[in-house]
Amino acid sequence: MIDPTVMAALAGVIGAIIGAVLGGVFALKAAKRQVEVMLRQSRGDVNERLYNQSLSIMKFFAENPEVRPYFYDNKDIARAGSELETLKVLSTAEMVSGFMELVALQIEDQPAEIQPRWQAYIVDGYNSSSVLREHIASCRAWYADDFLNLLPAASSTTAEHKTFDRRDA
Repeated sequence: MIDPTVMAALAGVIGAIIGAVLGGVFALKAAKRQVEVMLRQSRGDVNERLYNQSLSIMKFFAENPEVRPYFYDNKDIARAGSELETLKVLSTAEMVSGFMELVALQIEDQPAEIQPRWQAYIVDGYNSSSVLREHIASCRAWYADDFLNLLPAASSTTAEHKTFDRRDA
């Protein structure tokens, strides 16, 4: 027979191992839950920032209605009424394309059901503005691939032609 002291020691060791394993499992579950909550909070923060910036851009268009057709109706910049309007449109193109890039960089942090909506925002905005297309084509090096890859395929061809045309000019 086994000495009762050894048996008690074995039972104590086995109990400690089982306790440690169970404690570890519960600790891992709690940590996983905490990480999930933090990720959800982070996604919410990103989503809120994007929507706030989107609202700021919409407010800008509401306060500057003369530039809106350049971004929603494909109005050609050659039709600008003045040099000041041209400069305002070009500056707005930088602002809007910068926001689109920010959206593209943070799109993966959005819930899956929202991602296609942001992608549509980028593509629709790009397709609705010759000014944006020209700006992005001429300043392609400024923008992240995550953004450029969301644009319609023709945009890369256009950008290459633009760059090539400028070198020949």
